[in-house]
Amino acid sequence: MTTDPILFQAGLWLLVHAFCLLGGFLVHEWSHVAGMRLLPGVAHVVVSAGVLRFSVIPVGRLYGWQIAIMAILGPGASCLVGALIALLAPGSFLQHWFLLHAVFLLPFFGDGRSLILGVRKWARPVSLRGGAVNC
Repeated sequence: MTTDPILFQAGLWLLVHAFCLLGGFLVHEWSHVAGMRLLPGVAHVVVSAGVLRFSVIPVGRLYGWQIAIMAILGPGASCLVGALIALLAPGSFLQHWFLLHAVFLLPFFGDGRSLILGVRKWARPVSLRGGAVNC
């Protein structure tokens, strides 16, 4: 505990931003899982975790359009939360932790690669086996 108000405010600022950073990833991955639960082709979900990352990977058989929708769900939900924060607290800068999830739709991230795969195989079934995609 500190009696220095500047140190206290700096610590609080760091804590709130760390919470929003983690919260953005939790919303992102939870949205993927919520979408997977609605799709009958997903048999189960594999959780992949590393030191600074975690992700969920469906196992089953989905159509390309379903893969594309699931790829958009995670970043889309985080961006929606960011937009709500921007409307409710526009000067807080907390929304950026959520809005930055839009970059995960770029092709060098898993969601971006899944989106491309889903669009390319739109009406065809794709077998998903814990990270390996078999067409």
